Amino acid sequence: MIDLHLHLLPEVDDGSSSLEMTNAMLARLSAMGVTRVVTTPHLMQLLNHEYQLLVQTTLDTIRPLAVTHGLVIDLGYEHVLVPGLASRLQSGEQSTMAGSSAVLVELPFVGWPQHSESSLFALRVAGYVPILAHPERYVEVQKNPELAIVAGEHGSVLQLTSGSFAGVYGKAVERSARKLLDLAIDRDVVVVLASDAHSDGQRLTQVPAGIKWVRAHLAGGDAVVEWSTSVVPSLLLQSKPVPSFDQWVATTSPNRSTEDRESRASTRPPRWRRLFG
Repeated sequence: MIDLHLHLLPEVDDGSSSLEMTNAMLARLSAMGVTRVVTTPHLMQLLNHEYQLLVQTTLDTIRPLAVTHGLVIDLGYEHVLVPGLASRLQSGEQSTMAGSSAVLVELPFVGWPQHSESSLFALRVAGYVPILAHPERYVEVQKNPELAIVAGEHGSVLQLTSGSFAGVYGKAVERSARKLLDLAIDRDVVVVLASDAHSDGQRLTQVPAGIKWVRAHLAGGDAVVEWSTSVVPSLLLQSKPVPSFDQWVATTSPNRSTEDRESRASTRPPRWRRLFG
């Protein structure tokens, strides 16, 4: 498994508070079967030299720890989505995911900025793949999942948080995560599961429970987990095209792809009822 979104760097942002905490996080990740991580410190504005140096120096400090736990560690940033982000990246700012074309972005938890669609579009036009961080936690998406799903249909990847499926953030977020994953697979939207861990607390400890829910409750759940935790992140970090779930399954097991679609169709209410209640 690959974890594309977490905050491992001690005392850099609101993530790990110490080297000891980072070591505990790395140990737990390794025990869960994670082999590669991308640590993603918050980036609220232009990446300046001082912050870049702090991040790189701290990364160099924890890299030997990652090796002892059998983990490969890369660097990305969790951007606040702003209108000028695409221009910054085109001008040479080194803040994509491990140097790939993938860019992790987040929106406010309350409200949906008017520039959201145009800013995501600008990233795609510039050749980047936006990864929309934890949309299930956005209040507007909880009210209207189409905001995230349409962004996904237009080419953004939805990063859902594993712990959300286990209720780490409460029932509203849990329902939102489950709804988004169901809709995403139904409508060929690409999803990546990640921990967004900031410590060795619940966000990380409940990852197995969240993944267990996906395995148990979705048609082809084991395949969904493999696709969203290994296949999708691996391809993103290689700047390669990423298939939807059904596209991927069709190339690896055509019979299972048909069976999974039929199973989802048999248990899902008619589309008019899903839209209008």
